[in-house]
Amino acid sequence: MGATILIPTDFKVSSLEPLRALLQFQNEDALNVLLVHGIYLSNSIPDLLFFDESDLKIEMAGKEFLKQLMDLEKELGTKVKSIRIAFFSGFTQSSFDQFTEVNQVDRIIIPYELEFDWSHKKSMDILPFLQKSKVTKQLIAWDNNQYSSKSNQTYITAVV
Repeated sequence: MGATILIPTDFKVSSLEPLRALLQFQNEDALNVLLVHGIYLSNSIPDLLFFDESDLKIEMAGKEFLKQLMDLEKELGTKVKSIRIAFFSGFTQSSFDQFTEVNQVDRIIIPYELEFDWSHKKSMDILPFLQKSKVTKQLIAWDNNQYSSKSNQTYITAVV
């Protein structure tokens, strides 16, 4: 069936690295990947009525990120069953816990030392919600050492 993993994203290409790193160690069935970005929704009724998630994906992610994501999905082949982008807009831990339950998240990937850019006017930092969640968390780190003998990236993973 495959587990569902949640990976935070700020829609920079670098935020796809945790997925690449994770799949180097994957021994399980194909994964369902949920890339999540936190947003502040307007409380204007017309804005809420006409809210379109697909328009928001294009606005916030941009065509370059979406193209890189499609290329990565092709590259990963059978290791990934699906990759979806979702937006979290709650303000409480219980709303985040409900979000993970509805999306059937089995594991949360927390990128170690990845600097996220939450500077978009609609962006919200979701890392505190991830860290407090009761869902199993996995730290992923990598080293972009250009002098490595095998490749320029070394991956480290730990379950917390």
